[in-house]
Amino acid sequence: MARFYAKFIDDKLLPTLAKLGQTAGKEKEETIEEIHEQLKVLEDELKGKQFFGGQRIGYLDIVAMILVWLHLTGSITGQKVLSTEKFPLIYEWIERVMKMEVVNECLIPEEKRQDWIQLAQRAPKTASN
Repeated sequence: MARFYAKFIDDKLLPTLAKLGQTAGKEKEETIEEIHEQLKVLEDELKGKQFFGGQRIGYLDIVAMILVWLHLTGSITGQKVLSTEKFPLIYEWIERVMKMEVVNECLIPEEKRQDWIQLAQRAPKTASN
């Protein structure tokens, strides 16, 4: 089952998230709705579990780390696609994962995140020119 959800994240969620940075107006709203539908699938998978694979972190949790970056990006840019109200289980998972020492060792230091996220947001626009 982990492979199914990993493929779902790679084939569905990531391309939709990438599209978000390149849209505006009504198209952006539609893209956010599409992301919300995809996040509902992941939210449902977390029901009754601490991690996607159960009570211990596993392969799918590593693949799903994009959700941590979605949260961090929203916190920095103010564009919160992922809300605690709509996705409480994902938020609990994010908090649980971010408390893990090994995860924090791999994250960009907090004082550099804003610069990194702004650079990452400009990259697709620069590449298309």
